[in-house]
Amino acid sequence: MQHGYPADFNPDDPKTAMVKVPRVESYRGFIFASEANEGPSLRDFLGHMTTSIDDMVDRAPDGEIEVAGGVFRHTYDANWKLYLENLCDAAHPMFTHRSSIEAAQQQSDAVHSDGSGEIAIRQMRQNGAPYSFWESQVGIWTYPNGHSYLGDYHDDAKLVAALKDPVFREYIGLLEAKKGKKEARRVLEVRRWNSNVYPNLSFMSQFQQLRVIHPIAVDRTIVHAYSFRLKGAPNQMFRNTVSFANIVNGTGSLVLTDDLEIYNRIGMGLSSDGAEWIEVGRGFDSDIPDEHGGRRGKNSTSEVYIRNMLDAWVNYMTNGSGIDARADA
Repeated sequence: MQHGYPADFNPDDPKTAMVKVPRVESYRGFIFASEANEGPSLRDFLGHMTTSIDDMVDRAPDGEIEVAGGVFRHTYDANWKLYLENLCDAAHPMFTHRSSIEAAQQQSDAVHSDGSGEIAIRQMRQNGAPYSFWESQVGIWTYPNGHSYLGDYHDDAKLVAALKDPVFREYIGLLEAKKGKKEARRVLEVRRWNSNVYPNLSFMSQFQQLRVIHPIAVDRTIVHAYSFRLKGAPNQMFRNTVSFANIVNGTGSLVLTDDLEIYNRIGMGLSSDGAEWIEVGRGFDSDIPDEHGGRRGKNSTSEVYIRNMLDAWVNYMTNGSGIDARADA
């Protein structure tokens, strides 16, 4: 499109090319770039979170996944950090999503659609589990560099295809044929919900999703959500992945719109005159070390993941000479 540039513009001149990033590395097919000339390797940066990427890729009978089904995009008028805080918060579902929970509970169990309706009902009902369940049955783990993951809170019989479902049985058979029964069992037993790679990625490995958080301004954020197809799995499995993405990421979603409303309200609150310090001390006294070099909450509703992200953010902003957020919680 030369006509859009001055007459003396030369698109072949190396000086007009995009600037190359200093470092590029790949893990399990995901390509990461760093704008810093020096720094930790990708493996060192990801640390234990490589296991969340492994969890998603290993679920494919052929050992590979591919982006498919388009991309969801949504924006909200608040800071980018809120999105990552929400994804690992086990305290909010039964309150934030009350309206969709009640709507799903009013639906008949006999309702039938192409499958997407049933997935929606099961997801929304599951958000209505009692607070005691959220506190004790989920789990929250954090690791260096701000990373974290929330344990899975779903019952297969309520959310994903029950073990007797013919499509799921076909999938298990393909997985066992390619990986062996022991490895297939190990893969299916990994139970993680959201895995956050700080500061801008979130994997949902069981449902083959990747969300990328793009800050536009301090009070404006856009999120891109991608779906992946498990190579070698039945096509119906991918249909379920897209159906679930519609429920939790689509702009018409009853679940997502609850969250967006809260993000906007928090953004308004933070921009108003009020307290200069936000409390992130829930669970502080009960956080315990993790066997993989991180920390986890004794209870699933601990805000250890927010403190962990604050640690990382402060270290980035101060070039590693910042405070430990846990010490000042």
